[in-house]
Amino acid sequence: MRLPRTARWAALISLLFLILTGLAAWQAPEIAAWRWYLQEGKPTLTSAKLMLLPPLRWLDDYYVVADLGKNTFAIGEPRYGQCNFSYLIIGSTRALLFDTGPGVRNIAPIVRQLTSLPVEALPSHLHFDHTGNLARFADVALPDLPALRGQVHDGRFAFGLYQYLGFVEGFKRPQFHVSEWIAPGSKIDLGDRNLTIESLPGHTPDSVVLLDEAANRLFAGDFIYPSEIYAFLPGADLKTYAASARRLTKLVDAQTLIYGAHGCDRLPTVDVPTLSQADVVALTRALDLADTGAWAAGTGWYPRRIPVNERMELLAKYPWMRP
Repeated sequence: MRLPRTARWAALISLLFLILTGLAAWQAPEIAAWRWYLQEGKPTLTSAKLMLLPPLRWLDDYYVVADLGKNTFAIGEPRYGQCNFSYLIIGSTRALLFDTGPGVRNIAPIVRQLTSLPVEALPSHLHFDHTGNLARFADVALPDLPALRGQVHDGRFAFGLYQYLGFVEGFKRPQFHVSEWIAPGSKIDLGDRNLTIESLPGHTPDSVVLLDEAANRLFAGDFIYPSEIYAFLPGADLKTYAASARRLTKLVDAQTLIYGAHGCDRLPTVDVPTLSQADVVALTRALDLADTGAWAAGTGWYPRRIPVNERMELLAKYPWMRP
C-alpha cells in the first residue's frame, strides 16, 4: 500500500530533521566554537578592580608575577578573560617558559625582567591562549609527536584551525620555527635542574605537563586548573582524558604542588592557581562519570556540567562525539 503524498512528505521531513539533528550533534564541538566566535569575536578584557593575593604583584598595568621560590615564577594575565598563567622555570644555564599566553600583550619583555639567561618556550598544548607569543621567541620546543611533526611545512609549524581555535577571539594563527623536539618521558636539562615532560592527552591530543621532581611540583597547563575545565572542544576525548588523569594521580603525591594555567575561579581576587593530588583524584571521578554516560550527576544539555569539587566543574561533551 502506498502512503498518501502528505504522509510521504511528513516522513521525508522527519527523516531530514533526524539527519540534520544527528549531524549537528556530531559537529557540536565545532558549532560551540563558532557560537563562541559570534558571541565574542575579540579578546575579552576586564577593567574591574582586581585584588592580588601574595606573592602576586603587578609588573605593569597588565601582567602580574609571583616568585614561587626555587627560581620559578608564575606570570599571570588577570585582565584577560581566561586569566592565563604561564610559568618561567630557571636553571643555571638556561630557562624554560611553559606557555606564553594568548598574545594580547608581548610576554617577552616580562620574561627578560626575570632572567637574562637564554629562554626556550614550550606550550602545554596548542590552543591560542597558550601559544600567542611563541613566535616572539627564537627557541621554541614542541613535544615530539608524529602528528605535530607532520604539521611542519617549509621549516615552519602550521596550526590547524580547531587545534588553535584563535578565531573565536579574533586571533590569527601564527607560524614559527621549531628549534627542538622533546620526546615525552625525557628530561629537559636547564643546568643543575631537570624537568620531565609527560604526554597526557585528553584536553587535547598534544597536551603535556612538566614534572619538577626535585621541587615536587607539577606544571599542568590546561589538564587541571581551578575553574571550568574544558573537555568539550574539538580534539577533546573523555576516555583518554580519564586514563591520563589516573596516570597523573600516580605521578604525583599528596605533597606535590600542582600549578594550573588559569586562575579565574575567585575573581576579583587573583591568586596563583595551585592544586593538589586530591584535586586530580576528584577530576578523575568526574571524567569517569562523563565517559560512562552517568549524566544524572550533571546538568545542562551541551556542554554537560559535572561537578568536580568546590573549585572545579567539568564541561564535557558526550562519549559518542568524535575527538
